[in-house]
Amino acid sequence: MVPNIFRYATKELSQDALICWLVACAKEAEGELRECGLAFVEALLRSGSGRVIDARKVAEEGYQGEGHATTVERGPCPQHGGIDVYFQAKVDGNLVSFVVEDKTGTEMHGGQLERYRQAVGEDHVAEDLIKAVYFKTGYVFGDERQLAERAGYCVFEAEDVVGFFEKGARTALHAFVHDFAEYVGGLVESRRQARSQWNLDEGFVQWEFMVALSQALNGSDANWPAKDFNIGGSAWTQYPHYDRRGNVFWRLDSWKPLRLMVDTNAAANMRSQRGTAGLARSWKPRSAAAWSRPRFGGSEAGTARPSARGRSARWTRGAACSARDSTSACRGWPS
Repeated sequence: MVPNIFRYATKELSQDALICWLVACAKEAEGELRECGLAFVEALLRSGSGRVIDARKVAEEGYQGEGHATTVERGPCPQHGGIDVYFQAKVDGNLVSFVVEDKTGTEMHGGQLERYRQAVGEDHVAEDLIKAVYFKTGYVFGDERQLAERAGYCVFEAEDVVGFFEKGARTALHAFVHDFAEYVGGLVESRRQARSQWNLDEGFVQWEFMVALSQALNGSDANWPAKDFNIGGSAWTQYPHYDRRGNVFWRLDSWKPLRLMVDTNAAANMRSQRGTAGLARSWKPRSAAAWSRPRFGGSEAGTARPSARGRSARWTRGAACSARDSTSACRGWPS
């Protein structure tokens, strides 16, 4: 069995090269491989319902619809002015500049999406439309998708990659195509399994758990959970518990159980601002309330509920929580 090269070429530069190679096939190859390259350009164009940016400033944005790419006019250019992949293609008579920001497991930072899009609009290269694509094979978080779309980008994620290569037996055209499709398909399947088992060691599963919790507590997910990594690389996710200032919050770590926690610095600030009497009327748990790890699918889950001694007392075991999918309601959450 021939090993898959993308098991080892896992960095963003390797993925940049694959995107450039597919676009170059549309420009330089012949036969079915050229058709595959053109179809890939069209798939990028149709992401986000075909939303494009009007470079002629007639309108901020429009929709290209079911446009057909005929030629690649310029590029592909890797790392063009900081842009991961840049190229121009003719689509139904329009010259479209493609700005592709490519990600594997990281997220956008430092306003880079806005800078790249603005740079293309001001580079004095003639174009009719600009298509900005946020191409990511790692998990796309809800807040990340929102920020990309607000910056004018259309998200092209792992499921879109799999859907593209499954059409027309494209994986048989070349070893690069086969290996990339197989690799990304494996990523999608591994995430599906982690989600179905609610593997809370995975940061994206923590995220979906917290989104379900926020819906149960507030009826919406307007406030996204916070997320990051501990020293050593393990993931954590947290969400405020009613207190919008974030003084009290739910927290999940890869190596710790679900807990309700209090920001001790915030509590000290409250004491200085309100005085001792004011603080006494606020909810002041003696310590972070430790939860056991939820066991989904069983008769019980490790939830907690305040004992009869009041909210400032230690927490005890409570009702079950069902969270088999991100929309299921949680029963018995402390309120």
